[in-house]
Amino acid sequence: MNIFFTELARRVRYLVLSLSLIASQNLMVWKAMQTFAPDASLDSEFWLTPLRSALEIIGLPPLWGALFFAYFLGVAYILALLAFSLARRTKRGFTLAVLCVVPVIQLGAIVINTLLPSRKETNDDSRTSNHVAKSIVVGLIAGTAIIVLAVLISAVTFGAYGWGLFVMTPFLVGAVTGYLLNSESDLGLSTTLSLSVLAGGLGSLALIVMALEGIVCIILAAPLALPLVMIGAGLGRAIAKARHTRGTPLMSVAVLPIIFMLEGAIPPEAPIHTRYDVEISAPAEKVWAALVSDEPIRISPGLPAVAGLAYPIRSKLEGEGVGAKRLGTFSTGQATEVVTKWVPNRLLAFKVQHQPAAMEEMSPYRRVHAPHVEGYFVTGETRFDLVPLTKDRTRLQITSEHVLGIDPIPYWEPIARLAIWSNVSRVLDDIKAKSET
Repeated sequence: MNIFFTELARRVRYLVLSLSLIASQNLMVWKAMQTFAPDASLDSEFWLTPLRSALEIIGLPPLWGALFFAYFLGVAYILALLAFSLARRTKRGFTLAVLCVVPVIQLGAIVINTLLPSRKETNDDSRTSNHVAKSIVVGLIAGTAIIVLAVLISAVTFGAYGWGLFVMTPFLVGAVTGYLLNSESDLGLSTTLSLSVLAGGLGSLALIVMALEGIVCIILAAPLALPLVMIGAGLGRAIAKARHTRGTPLMSVAVLPIIFMLEGAIPPEAPIHTRYDVEISAPAEKVWAALVSDEPIRISPGLPAVAGLAYPIRSKLEGEGVGAKRLGTFSTGQATEVVTKWVPNRLLAFKVQHQPAAMEEMSPYRRVHAPHVEGYFVTGETRFDLVPLTKDRTRLQITSEHVLGIDPIPYWEPIARLAIWSNVSRVLDDIKAKSET
């Protein structure tokens, strides 16, 4: 009877502690709402995913977002330890212990885990399963944390998008996760790779949940990051099998802030020059009229619209000649431009003085804390040349200058050129259609 009440007290204590930790997250978010958004309502999102509610608060300082994440990550770690401690005593519920850290379903997992009856241990498999399950949870949490902290330090703090974030970070995520997964027992290469990729996926999902990144950018970075995660995972497993000290792969994460700081101090600047042309069955006068017209672009934006990239909608000239103001309306806002060259029916060039965001992140939130949408892809001068071929045929050529500020350049430049081509070809086709009508 005493054993029964002792076990009952332990289960009740586990339930109360777990629910209290979860409630403390809601309390923190409620306090932030009272400070920055006193009129915000406590909807179902607040109760089920409080971190998401917190990061939707307009005016929330980035430091608060970082503190929220750190606290929520600590709560998740403690919840996992409590769940595995109970699972060790009951000899069951190891899968539920993993689910106890997943928002929304964690409440049900905690309650079920509390009510599960104990099972007698028949062999040593339960102990091994306990260690393996615990290593998996710790590895997944560590991989997720490295990704989010890397973005907070590199992008949000230093404004650096470079080799450290897109190359070193996924490699170290794989190395640390691979090591922790195999620290107690060798899970095999296939399982290690799968779980390390899962850690990267959870980290990417956390970026979206925390409104630090959008879906499109994560999709674009995935082909570069996934192989690096897998290579790192293989190395981490090899280190674990060689019985190196625990600090061997973990201490390597400490070099990331140094890399981020250096990249923030010396950002990359890769010039991109493009030239595209189209032949139009119309005299230069009609092409010029279509070029300086303020009618909206009628052709569908296609790929840029799907990806959330900025695409032109219409333009308007205020005045004529060199020094005239040109307003370009884009899907993400308005660009201010000044005419630098003006030869009617022959040449129009303008330089961008202010441009809107390069893209609008695809996200469930109203705003995303991703600095790269502004200032990391800058347009300089754009030039339209009209070359008469015959009396009723004209070649229209667009030459443009851009600067890309994201590394590694060999990976991101082709993507930038594809975006440029999508927009420019649409503008050329629209002018061609208007001129030939």
